[in-house]
Amino acid sequence: MPDVPSDPSKATRLLGRYGGPIVAGLGFVITRFFVAEAVTLSAGPVAVVATVGSLVVGLALAVAGVALAVGAFSTAYVADVSRGCLLGTGAMAAALAVTVAATGVDMVGAAIGTQLLVANVLLAGAVGGMVNGHRKASLRRRRATIMRSANRARFINRLLRHEVLNAATIVDGHAELLRGDGENRDRSVDAIRRSAERIESTVNGVGTIADAGSDDMVSLAAAVRTAVESEVDEATSDRAASIDLAAPDDGVDSGNSVGTEDDGPAESLTVEADDRLPVVFERLIEHAVDVRGAERVRIETTAERHAAAATVVDDGTPPSDRQRDVLERGSFPEYDDPTNGFALQAASLLVGEYDGSIRVDPGDETRITVRLPRTSVDAAAAAVGVEYPDLRRAVVAGVGAGVVMGGFLWTASGTLPVIGALYGTQSAAIGWITHLFHSVVFALLFVAGASRSGLGSRVRRPFGASAAGLAWGTLLWLVAAGLVMPVWLRAVGVSATLPNLPPIGLLGHALWGATLGLGYVSLGGRFD
Repeated sequence: MPDVPSDPSKATRLLGRYGGPIVAGLGFVITRFFVAEAVTLSAGPVAVVATVGSLVVGLALAVAGVALAVGAFSTAYVADVSRGCLLGTGAMAAALAVTVAATGVDMVGAAIGTQLLVANVLLAGAVGGMVNGHRKASLRRRRATIMRSANRARFINRLLRHEVLNAATIVDGHAELLRGDGENRDRSVDAIRRSAERIESTVNGVGTIADAGSDDMVSLAAAVRTAVESEVDEATSDRAASIDLAAPDDGVDSGNSVGTEDDGPAESLTVEADDRLPVVFERLIEHAVDVRGAERVRIETTAERHAAAATVVDDGTPPSDRQRDVLERGSFPEYDDPTNGFALQAASLLVGEYDGSIRVDPGDETRITVRLPRTSVDAAAAAVGVEYPDLRRAVVAGVGAGVVMGGFLWTASGTLPVIGALYGTQSAAIGWITHLFHSVVFALLFVAGASRSGLGSRVRRPFGASAAGLAWGTLLWLVAAGLVMPVWLRAVGVSATLPNLPPIGLLGHALWGATLGLGYVSLGGRFD
């Protein structure tokens, strides 16, 4: 899954939320008003293929927008792809406008000739922009991976050089003292023991960063609680600090207490991480108390659409710009910086490996928010997010169900050309293409709706999925075919009965729905 942004702008958040519907609407508008009515079926084979091809591309663009809207994609990815689509379309529209301004309307009419050429230019910009947006998101992930690898090597090198060499120097010095008369023997033995422990701790710390974790699905509650318990034990012995686990909007109890299971995140809230996740929160607490002098620290948790966040709140000195750069941007200092320490670098590296992000909000209290992607099933259940493999299965099942329904209607009533009339051309070919387009869109909405409604546990088997699809097909017959379609036909000048609920339509939609549910589950799709 594409990465979670560290600090998305308002525009990115809006595009991440509404980019899918915008792309779908753009594809539909271009197709309906520039392509469909210009499709030529009576010309030669080349002209037919060219015009019908534009229709298919336009409708596919609309389907891609629906997939972005219901898929389990990150806000940053949806924003990148939809922004690319809008910019590509806008660039091509601007090029056409410049042509108008430079050559005059009459010249443009002669140069452009048909609506179809305008549509092809706009579609090329939209599709090219989406591809560019996808590449941009992929390149950002690749750059982040390369930077993380370089930072890991730099971190390990510095940690070994700083901690191990210093400890070795101490051991060497006190070993020389032990050769004397033994006057400082006990002090030297203690110093050597502490140094040995320091070397062991450092080597273990390096292993934590360098090695891969053992799990890929971790309870955020358990990770936070483990970190708090560890740091509370440390605070009890060495520090005068209060460390608490609090619910997002609850008050904070005093003392070095650890919250109960009701105080923190639900145990079922899982994130894509591993067994090293507690180290992230341990290092952030450690830095707040030991470096920035915090006396009170608490951790709050929240669940978002495709991410879960844990916020370390403290009353210490606000982080410096360099410290913020380490956490938010993964920008490690070129040289050893005692004000940064290794705690922040370790936290940054681990969160980066989990495709997460860190945001620092200084103020009366410093809030350091660690945002991690939720696991696929968890995120999908929370936000109608259909995983990419299931999106593909939904599309295939939608096409299959559309073929079955279309074949039935074609044989029984010959009504498919009427569907083409919705797009300005009452023909069987356009009817088939637009019918399959509708079938795929409604298939995606069915899978997303079933995921949101909590039906997953009931429709895992073919029979249950077919029953759910049958219900969905019946609803579409009542609303989409019975009300929306006749209103649409009247709007484009075609007479239609309102409501239009013939029994043959009910049979066709029932067959479509049952085939959709059966096909989706048989292909390995899931609703939870």
